[in-house]
Amino acid sequence: MWRARRSPCRTPSPEHARSGHHIVGKLKAAKKLRILSSNPSGRHLCGQTKNEIALSNLADELRSDVQGLLAASGMMPFGWFTVDGDQRDRKRPALLIGNIGSSLWPAFSRSVEFSDGLKNPMDRWTKEVVEPIASELKAEARYPFGQPHWPFQTYAKAATGMDNSPLGLVIHPEFGLWTALRAVFVFDDDFEVPTHHVDWHPCDCCVDKPCLSTCPVDSFGPDGYDWKGCKAHVASEQGVVCLSGGCLARHACPVGTEYAYDNEHQAFHMAAYI
Repeated sequence: MWRARRSPCRTPSPEHARSGHHIVGKLKAAKKLRILSSNPSGRHLCGQTKNEIALSNLADELRSDVQGLLAASGMMPFGWFTVDGDQRDRKRPALLIGNIGSSLWPAFSRSVEFSDGLKNPMDRWTKEVVEPIASELKAEARYPFGQPHWPFQTYAKAATGMDNSPLGLVIHPEFGLWTALRAVFVFDDDFEVPTHHVDWHPCDCCVDKPCLSTCPVDSFGPDGYDWKGCKAHVASEQGVVCLSGGCLARHACPVGTEYAYDNEHQAFHMAAYI
């Protein structure tokens, strides 16, 4: 059931409630279609029944519906993948949720969590937005924070075709390093989801790799990420540029620069980092 929200971005509407029930209705219908699809009679020349075709379209319809439910928050579905189910050889459909650039900043910066002075405001806000939707969808919500530790980078690679950058962050061919993974909806229902494959990695054709040479304290080296040295620099007087404007190594990446976080968004994350 939808709960009253204090932030404009989370104010439930009758349209959202109807949309949530509409999605649940689609999933119930899918179960009936799956049973009917087991009947080999009436197959098309391509080997699929009308019911199987309807099941294959369900993922696209659900993604569109979820995008509508999340629209006011600035978060959005990134893509489908599957996770292991509770039965042998059973896979559960999962939909990765995130933000591109500062798409969530207007909604988050107006929220109670942003200004209440308590710890982890963005994580708490994310759960306040996602949990009611997960409840409406009868889906499990997973997060990249708290317990248990879910493998969100693995999820991102499966859902979008993204891969690791030299900085350790996953990089998107269009949006670069300016995406964030916020949640996953995991469904119990069994339906087909599209697979993703990217034929090229943007870092493969980047000869200079400025991301590795821009950090003022060389935090990214052959031995991995020196987070202690990075954090000490950002907290020092010499690190004021990083603190106020964001990671210089991340900014040095030439991919997706137009999606870089807004100044306030950058400063928020850097302040939380130290």
